[in-house]
Amino acid sequence: MSVHDDQHDDDTPGTPQDDWFLRAAARVGDLTSPFYAEERQRDVWNEASAVGLQLMLWLGLATSTAMVWIGGRESLPYAISLFALVGAVSGVSLAYARRLGVAVEAPARTLTARLLPYLLLLAAFLAGVVRAAPDDGFPGGFAHGAAGGAALAVVALVVGGARARRRDAAA
Repeated sequence: MSVHDDQHDDDTPGTPQDDWFLRAAARVGDLTSPFYAEERQRDVWNEASAVGLQLMLWLGLATSTAMVWIGGRESLPYAISLFALVGAVSGVSLAYARRLGVAVEAPARTLTARLLPYLLLLAAFLAGVVRAAPDDGFPGGFAHGAAGGAALAVVALVVGGARARRRDAAA
C-alpha cells in the first residue's frame, strides 16, 4: 500500500491494513504504484504534493474570497462550496497523517507568522460572506452563523496556539 506497510506486516486491529480510511486513501492516492518504490521519487513527489496542497489552499481561499466580494449574493453558494471543498481536502490530508501517528496540526508548531496572511484572507472571506448574505430567512441566518462560528474557531485556534507555545517555552 505505502511505505508505512513495512511497519505493520500483520493484520492486527489498528494497523493500516485494518483501517478502511487508510485503505481508501491508498487507493485514491495510487500508493501501490511501483513509482513509490524508489525513495528519491517518493520524496520529491511528497514535496510536490505538499506544494500543490498549499497552492490549492491559498488559491481556493483567494478565489472564494474574490467570489463573495465581486459576485455578491449570487456567487455565495459557489464561494461557500469552493471553501467547503478546500476545507474537506485539507481535513482528509490531516486525518490521513493523524491515522499514521503524525500530528501536523499541533498548535505550537502551526501558529506561525507565515499563517497571518492566510488568517487575514480567511477574515476577508468571512466578512464577504456576511456582506453578501441576505439579511433574512434561512440562507442569511445560516451564512451569518457559519461566518460567526468560523471566526470563533479561528480565535480559539490562535488562543490555543499561543497557550501551547507558552507551555512549550516554559517546559
